[in-house]
Amino acid sequence: MLELLLRQYEEYFGKPFPLMKVKGYREIDVINIVYECVSENKEYYDNMPIPENQFPDAPGLNKPEEMM
Repeated sequence: MLELLLRQYEEYFGKPFPLMKVKGYREIDVINIVYECVSENKEYYDNMPIPENQFPDAPGLNKPEEMM
């Protein structure tokens, strides 16, 4: 999913998403940021807040309790 969103971002804005600016973020947070940029037609800006998770059922987010 992230790869698709990154391609869409580059297609929409004519430049790649600045992944180095979100280094250390959880993947789901980057997905949500890029998704918001693409869906709201706004480029990423420094310290952009992490939006509410649009993908609560994404694999790996809800680990069974016995694995914790």
